Amino acid sequence: MKKFTFLLAVVILTPFLAFSQISEILKLSTSENTCFPIQTIKLQEGSILDNKTIGEEPNLTFRTLTQVVAANWSMFGMVTPVVYDPISKAIIVAISNFSSTGTDLQGTISLYISTNYGQTWTPRGVFSKTGDVPVLASVAVMNPNKSTSTNALSFLIYSPFARKDITGNYPWAGGLYTIVTPNGTESIDFVYPGNLAGYRWWTSRMTSHNTGDGSFAYNVGMLSNSTTTQYGQYGFSAFSLNDYDFLFQGCPTAWALSKFRTSTNLESTYNSNMMLDVDNQGSVYAAVCNYFQPNVGDRDRVPGVSKSTDYGVTWSEFQPMPVSILNDYFATWGGTDGYIALPYDPNAFVVVGPDEYSIFTRVAIFSGNNLVAAHIVEAQYSGGLWTINKVADWSALTTIIISDVNPDGNTLKDSLFRSFMGMELQAAKTEDNRYIVVKWIDYINKAIVINPPVTIADGAQVLDTLPTNDVFFAYRERNQFFWSNPFNATDDTVYNKVTWIPAIVPSLDKIPLIMERPRTITNQQSPRFSYPNFVQQFLIDTPQDVLFASVNLLGTPGKVELPVNPNFYLKDAQPNPATSEFTEIGFVLDKPMNIKLELFDVVGNKVKVLYDGFASPGVHAVVLNTNEVPSGVYFYRLTTNDGISLTKQLSIVK
Repeated sequence: MKKFTFLLAVVILTPFLAFSQISEILKLSTSENTCFPIQTIKLQEGSILDNKTIGEEPNLTFRTLTQVVAANWSMFGMVTPVVYDPISKAIIVAISNFSSTGTDLQGTISLYISTNYGQTWTPRGVFSKTGDVPVLASVAVMNPNKSTSTNALSFLIYSPFARKDITGNYPWAGGLYTIVTPNGTESIDFVYPGNLAGYRWWTSRMTSHNTGDGSFAYNVGMLSNSTTTQYGQYGFSAFSLNDYDFLFQGCPTAWALSKFRTSTNLESTYNSNMMLDVDNQGSVYAAVCNYFQPNVGDRDRVPGVSKSTDYGVTWSEFQPMPVSILNDYFATWGGTDGYIALPYDPNAFVVVGPDEYSIFTRVAIFSGNNLVAAHIVEAQYSGGLWTINKVADWSALTTIIISDVNPDGNTLKDSLFRSFMGMELQAAKTEDNRYIVVKWIDYINKAIVINPPVTIADGAQVLDTLPTNDVFFAYRERNQFFWSNPFNATDDTVYNKVTWIPAIVPSLDKIPLIMERPRTITNQQSPRFSYPNFVQQFLIDTPQDVLFASVNLLGTPGKVELPVNPNFYLKDAQPNPATSEFTEIGFVLDKPMNIKLELFDVVGNKVKVLYDGFASPGVHAVVLNTNEVPSGVYFYRLTTNDGISLTKQLSIVK
């Protein structure tokens, strides 16, 4: 057990980014995603609650699904552990776990299935093997016959796994795929995807869909590198249930490391983790927040999306959001500068229709050296138009206690770390495709007094005051531009972490929320036994209960939160003259309206309609592919439904 824990702990810490407080966090937004150790967080000030009088006082009623050996082996990673199948109305949670069997470890994967919105759950074991230990399971559900029975469902489950070697250690062995069908279960392991030798499968996100051509499941993740390979390489798999085979395993050409900002250090990367979703016509979309070639300056990180129309076999080049749109957004909120903050923390992605999708991330807005605002934002693409809108404010990030093992192999050495899961930002669509939902964790204006103060096990940190947090939700109607007021779903003095919602939720009044919470330590010999209950809630490497609750957002009021300086103007194209393949045309609206953006030649002939439709107040941009028109001088015109017209000139030189 000691050998296994030590080997896994080394790997689990590698994605973390160092920071100490929010102003320092934001400085790292252009830094590389490194494998350096993380530092401690500076505690926030606020209302003080005495640890002796803390009560849960939850808004939600939680049900316990099961217990796991630790959060960092079950759900604490870039994974998709919960899915919802709208046809069978089944919520499925994938749980990886392990236990000791004599001198060996026995790994298991179980599915917990509910067809009555979480009132009752049926466990189903799908993997159990001595000497193999899968962790951090992701699951995709396939329903080829559109059956309402869970007995007809099939699943693809992915887990990185460790395998016992002849020395008795448990080194990482790559990725374990467990295929579950009504006819049986099979497990297949891959050290690395396709021809990417030197890398190793690590955690992965999954999605799936059913089409007239069959049922498909996909997974994507950032691979573990080696001493000779570059960290930041993406791996992808496409599985066909009809063929019962993988259609693709590897890294698509469009995702090659050369497409992004490069690193000179094999142990670091500028690439963020990748997200997946599908539309109702069977196309697959992959999203990242990266520096895309040739725009690789320190303020050029933007969301971008690649698309596959042949079930993940081939992919388009990434379509990045125009870099200029972020600068315009910062200006409309009173800033002179800004950037995507904490890009290596989880971002969120949802596809609601063909070429209609939203990426959610965090931005920091500055005026000079002063932080003006920190927003969760939606970068939306629809009909050729990019739009960026504020979803909510954010203030800080979750914190955890995790232990390394001292050289003696026995003594715990606890430290308070920033969680690399950050705000646990996730997005979903309702099964009727009418609403988009966003979930995150943030601190509230309360702090817990630890009285008497606690020195954490074999460490130098003394905890006397700790922040607390809650789980928040917001939503918007697909055809509207404004987001609801953030809804505090937990509103308690319990410290929340390791929280999940599926990519599809039943409805606004039935949103499945999965959470892990540490069990109270009862072993009096444990150095952590003396930790007060609130401090124990920061632990992720101890036994945890997996909990379920249903969140109701109906009645949450909507809001129209406009920029502080919206104005109304049409921007100069960037670049202009356009000598490269693409040029960006941006504009800012001061109110919602129908608009038309058109391109004309010098004699007034309409060459191309760039956008025609509704646009929200705020910042927008379209990207013109200059390969679609000859070299020459053009004019582009923005016309509104109330008769206002703005025109500017564009030169294209090839």
